[in-house]
Amino acid sequence: MASHKFKVGDQVRLVKLTSTNTVEAFLNMVTTIDVTRPEDTWEITRLLPADSNGFQYHIKGNQKGPERLVREEQLRPI
Repeated sequence: MASHKFKVGDQVRLVKLTSTNTVEAFLNMVTTIDVTRPEDTWEITRLLPADSNGFQYHIKGNQKGPERLVREEQLRPI
């Protein structure tokens, strides 16, 4: 049985991915979060169950702003 790669409290970096999902691609385009800044660190705040695309997480950044929902392949350990 597969399990989450990260746990609550882990520090990670966000990786920009191109999406084939139209809605995801649009949200990535209009998001206020600039994932091209490699110095930004994020903290895992919640583990979510797997869907058809794999595990998801809630993360919060070291900068001000709301939490964000991301998929596991968008994250890299620090």
